[in-house]
Amino acid sequence: MTVLLAVSASEAETARLTAGGPRRDFLELTEAVGGTVVYREGVKARGWRAKLLGPHVRQAWRVAGMARRGDVIFADGEHVGLPLLLFLAVRGRRPARVVMLGHLLSKRWKLALLWLATRAGPRGQLVLHSVEQHAIAAPRLGRRWRARLVPYQVDTAFWHAQEGVEPPGRKLVVAVGSENRDYETLTAAARGIDADVVIAAGSHWARETAAAGELPANVRYLSEPLGFAELRELYARAAVVAVPLHDVPNQSGVTTILEAMSMGVPVVVTASRGQRECVTGPLVTGDGARDALATADRGLQVLGGAAAPGATGLYVPPGDVAALRAALAQLLGDAEARAALGAAGRASAVQSFDTDRFTAALAALLETPAAREGRGVGAAAPAP
Repeated sequence: MTVLLAVSASEAETARLTAGGPRRDFLELTEAVGGTVVYREGVKARGWRAKLLGPHVRQAWRVAGMARRGDVIFADGEHVGLPLLLFLAVRGRRPARVVMLGHLLSKRWKLALLWLATRAGPRGQLVLHSVEQHAIAAPRLGRRWRARLVPYQVDTAFWHAQEGVEPPGRKLVVAVGSENRDYETLTAAARGIDADVVIAAGSHWARETAAAGELPANVRYLSEPLGFAELRELYARAAVVAVPLHDVPNQSGVTTILEAMSMGVPVVVTASRGQRECVTGPLVTGDGARDALATADRGLQVLGGAAAPGATGLYVPPGDVAALRAALAQLLGDAEARAALGAAGRASAVQSFDTDRFTAALAALLETPAAREGRGVGAAAPAP
């Protein structure tokens, strides 16, 4: 009996991204449970069948073939987990359970597959980081499945800057990432602020690089991914980190938000439907007013945790150039507010989103029946 961990990265990619970078959560998890990682294929397969099926589907088929009765299987996303459940049913394999992370399950075809796969395959747990995705996906699960909300993670030891020290010179606004980013709104807002803006749109994870349109003189756009040490240095130079998002139902932007919070840099985040778990703070409107009631249902407390003692950032409405400009201007002009939000964000990241906490939560779900019996513990109760 063992724990198999099907992860989206290839072994070569993992080695490259962990060299001098933050800890990878699945490697920490593998060590915690004594499991075996099954990486995605690192080379492009040839032939029309291989191209049609795709690397994650082939990976799911391979993992299904490795599974034995009593094993526990972890899939780090629905792109691997859903076909895996179907393949386990087709091949007649009955592991003890499957634990699957869910990221964007609200598409109709994914919900249909979720309904089918959680009834055809073995019992399991669906781990979600977004309350929006939980509300949509949980009702579709088969009776042998449970949905669980677990806060996302950040390596707070790596993403750490010298506290209370801002670099001299002209203020800098930083934006990072590509998934569902609304850089057109950011560049329009940047035309009215007294600061430089760096958009580091290159991503190690997103399939496409977000465009920014015509750039004003104070905006610099980087399309190539930065190394993690370079990115950490860029965060350390920032007065504010902006995370402009399209109004999507998944937790786009969460990696950047948590990295910035961990670095102690205040964040301005679009109040999208899917991004509501990490930041506590008021909504800034186009006239510069702050509306705390509009975002009272946002923050760590929506995941069942303790509410942050104070604001950890600012929200703006989707696509609102005037509101984003006002929020940035307010923080750029108030060093005391920047320091307070940055310190609160750092504290929240350490207390609630640290990689060790995330790893421990998942490790508890992945413990094999044999390990549980060895500790003299009965069968685990299903998660709420």
